[in-house]
Amino acid sequence: MQKRIELPIVAIAKKCARISLLAGISIFLTFAITKAEQMVVIGGIFLFIAFMVNGLILFILTLHLLGPRINHPQIFRAIVIMLINIPIAIFFAWLSIQIADLHHINI
Repeated sequence: MQKRIELPIVAIAKKCARISLLAGISIFLTFAITKAEQMVVIGGIFLFIAFMVNGLILFILTLHLLGPRINHPQIFRAIVIMLINIPIAIFFAWLSIQIADLHHINI
């Protein structure tokens, strides 16, 4: 049986998802601990950049679905891993708003 080799775009997608998650958690925790208004701006900029980069990678992954069917399972897994970050980001944004409101921080 032929061993499947991970596609480079799949490896990039997984790494991008991991970096986005860890960076987002770091920004959120920094804001939650310090209550620094600057972290809200940094978080907003990060969300925009992460959306653009992750969106581009998701688009490329989707294009790879036009290729050989043998690669589809690993591409679908990579897409799911990347999409899991969306509800997490929404939750952290909502929680940040709640913290800001609780501490009367202007967003």
